[in-house]
Amino acid sequence: MCAAVAAVGLGLCRRFAPAARTADAAEADAPVAAQPADTRPVDAKAARAADAPDEKPRLRTRPARATDADEEAGGADDSWTPAERALAARIEKALDDEDLPAAVACADAAQKCAVADIRQSCVDALGWFGGKALPELVPFLADADEDVRDSARSEIATAIADIEDEAARIGLVERIMAVLEDADFLEDISNEYLGVDEKLAVESLIRIITDGAAAAGVAQARETYEFVTGEEWTDAAAARRWIEEEYTPPEADAAETEVSENGGEDT
Repeated sequence: MCAAVAAVGLGLCRRFAPAARTADAAEADAPVAAQPADTRPVDAKAARAADAPDEKPRLRTRPARATDADEEAGGADDSWTPAERALAARIEKALDDEDLPAAVACADAAQKCAVADIRQSCVDALGWFGGKALPELVPFLADADEDVRDSARSEIATAIADIEDEAARIGLVERIMAVLEDADFLEDISNEYLGVDEKLAVESLIRIITDGAAAAGVAQARETYEFVTGEEWTDAAAARRWIEEEYTPPEADAAETEVSENGGEDT
């Protein structure tokens, strides 16, 4: 908010500046004002690589657990049923043992659990395992509790880079975009489509747009499609035609680059 206020203030200062302001200063501002808000990079892969920070292992913090003193004092779990208590214990044990299969096995039951604290515990436990547990985190994006939804979004945004396989990463992003209604998070996560194999990206975006995804996801997918292809979305047939006519496989693109670098000689 401070940055926004500062920007508004700067705009007002310029608007009401004294007439003595020089023409050279006005001309210096002009190119900045003329810049388009968004343009498609000439080479999306190069742009994404340039913007991406050096990948380093994420330092994960173990979720806080209830202390024995809290339990003896009578915490929020006093009203839990035996089944809910058992599920909470299973989630905690999976985290204590660093047992990913056990944590994954709790996810379905946690999604159906009426206790938000237990669903939150499951999100925290799955988040500890990073990208390996992201598919199980996706359903929590639609949780009834705002805190649980926010935690799931945070864990997904942080851990998605753990997935090295491009197709697997885009498959997960597709699932997320199909259920999300959060426009800001949709915009952030749609950046994963930039710089990946364009056929993979366009085919995924076609599915989001045509297979009954949430309205916000469809809108973001259309915008991302236009950014990737440079063409306005019309229908799936036109998108597939773009792939046939415009798509260059990565290996062919690499070969063309090598020929260019060698002065046009095919080596």
